[in-house]
Amino acid sequence: MRIHLIFAALLLLPVPALAQECAGQAWTESTLYLGRGLKDGGEVTDAQLQAFVDDTLVGQFPDGFTLFDARGHWRDGATGKPVDERSVAFVVVHPPGPAAEDALRRVADAYIARFEQSAVLRSSQPACVTFYEKK
Repeated sequence: MRIHLIFAALLLLPVPALAQECAGQAWTESTLYLGRGLKDGGEVTDAQLQAFVDDTLVGQFPDGFTLFDARGHWRDGATGKPVDERSVAFVVVHPPGPAAEDALRRVADAYIARFEQSAVLRSSQPACVTFYEKK
């Protein structure tokens, strides 16, 4: 009985808003996870990755993006075996819409084709963006 009363009292407490108003611009933050493992057991080199950045990423997202090293773990769908590999996370914050969607798809397709990857993982979430610029 006591637990029921506590639960009932909790239901009467004010609930914070699930989504706050965005004081900036409502954009999207997307991340592509680019595995560096190759079919032959090798790895995408730093030079190969830099070439991809220069000729693909910069062209698709000239206003900017962030890259950081990551370590991925996943299960190979064909063999069922676990795979650990170095990866690169490509993060871009962009206005929502078809232009960015198409650019992200072109980047993923280009990476898959160039480095014979089975897939590139994408995650996206809403982002409230404010640019603080020099006064």
